[in-house]
Amino acid sequence: MPLPDSRWQSLPDRTHSIAWLIAGFTVLRLLLAATAPLLPQEAYYWSWSRHLDWSYFDHPPLATYSMVLTTALFGQSIFGIKSAAVLWALGWNLLWVRLILDMYGDRRLAFWSIAALNLTFVYEAFGLGPTPDSPLIFAWTGAIWAVWRLSQSGDGRWWFAAGGFIGLSMLGKYSGVLLGPVVLLYLLTSPRQRHWFGKPQPYLAGGVAIAVFAPVLIWNAQHDWVSLAFQSSRRVGEMGGFKPRYFLMLVATQFLLLTPYLFVVAIGALIRGARGGLGASVDDRTRLLLLSGAVPILVFTLVSFRSIAKINWLAPAYWSLMILGVQYVLTREGGLRRLLRGLASSAILLLAAGLVFWIPNLPVPGDMNSWSGWQEAATRVAKAEASLRAEGRETFVFGPNYKISSLMRYYLPGQPRTYAHDIYGDKALQFDYFPLDRDLRGATGILVVSDQDAGDLDLERLKPWFDSVERIDTVEARAFGKVTRRVDIYRCTNYKGHPRHNRVRAATGGPDPQTR
Repeated sequence: MPLPDSRWQSLPDRTHSIAWLIAGFTVLRLLLAATAPLLPQEAYYWSWSRHLDWSYFDHPPLATYSMVLTTALFGQSIFGIKSAAVLWALGWNLLWVRLILDMYGDRRLAFWSIAALNLTFVYEAFGLGPTPDSPLIFAWTGAIWAVWRLSQSGDGRWWFAAGGFIGLSMLGKYSGVLLGPVVLLYLLTSPRQRHWFGKPQPYLAGGVAIAVFAPVLIWNAQHDWVSLAFQSSRRVGEMGGFKPRYFLMLVATQFLLLTPYLFVVAIGALIRGARGGLGASVDDRTRLLLLSGAVPILVFTLVSFRSIAKINWLAPAYWSLMILGVQYVLTREGGLRRLLRGLASSAILLLAAGLVFWIPNLPVPGDMNSWSGWQEAATRVAKAEASLRAEGRETFVFGPNYKISSLMRYYLPGQPRTYAHDIYGDKALQFDYFPLDRDLRGATGILVVSDQDAGDLDLERLKPWFDSVERIDTVEARAFGKVTRRVDIYRCTNYKGHPRHNRVRAATGGPDPQTR
């Protein structure tokens, strides 16, 4: 049955149609934020907000700062945590519309581009999950918009807005630094924009970006630059030889994250742009959008031939390519018909993925179900702690990785401080930098381990740190006759002391508790 082209053709021209489209997606995200489960990575970033600091070990602080705001407004709840991402998504949707209208003056393109962008897994995921990618996408879009405004107006004051957005992008995630090469290449390849090299505004904009990024520099200066090293020299050091399978993994995951149809639309725009080059015949709006997507894709594609490129690294790259792709599709005969069919296929895939979250304990391949069973496990842990405290014992909770520890912290009554593999001397990312609020020597540890997501632990590792380790409970999450997750709870008696406290005691001449 043919699609009624006239009805869909007129939809973008209706009063406030774009505003209603953005409002609809925002309301949907708010509903999801109120009902979707908490994911381990979200719990981890939320745990940072319980220890407000200039920055953090894994990433810059902007995502956590936004969670501080939303949890202050809506409480330390899943909705309070996830609503931070919803606000970032609303922001980048508004910037997308403003940019498209400024570049093309085309409401039709703006409407269908917004529809397409909001029907991808990648932008839905970061519009609901408060990770560093959420503010990165917002600030990246803002930087491209500001550069476009200064290009068209010739008003050098827009450079300060561009510098502010670039600094904000790096305050969200270190990969925001790639905006520097994007802007530089844009100025170099555009004959109309090269004159800016002889003016002070671009260089002052760099100072603005550094000033906005200053909290990260302050934290790193206080901690021997460990975060910058972790995300730069250590990443490079982890690269191995030529491994084309990593590139194939990257392509496969991006194909699914964008949804198949929209992946083809975006990559098609990239290929057409690469064929056309960046010479004087290319208009500046195409040049800027193309470079915004091409630079991160080139960088992380090269990385993928030697190391695993994480599936979220390309999140800021696609939106500009999709605008170019949708613009191309709409200029073809029957393009709207094909676009509508493609968007329908993307919507069906998103709906199917959403159902996975709302079927309790749904067994899915591998470790993909990372959210089931934790609330029940926390209830059992709290019961075990209450029993031990009734006997006069001090307790603490820890896990073999940051994900389990963060989930336990969220779900335990009162959301107390929990610990990770730092308890037995392993490096534990941000847990190594959380303050130690008390000396745990002699306390009983409650260990929570899982059969999924690297949650297991060789209990032999614990022998130097505790007198005894005994399993006291097991939680099994089930669905359709299958075990979705098994969580084992252990009682670990007479802790010998946290490594950081032990180092302090050794430095001050006190006894080492592990040699008593």
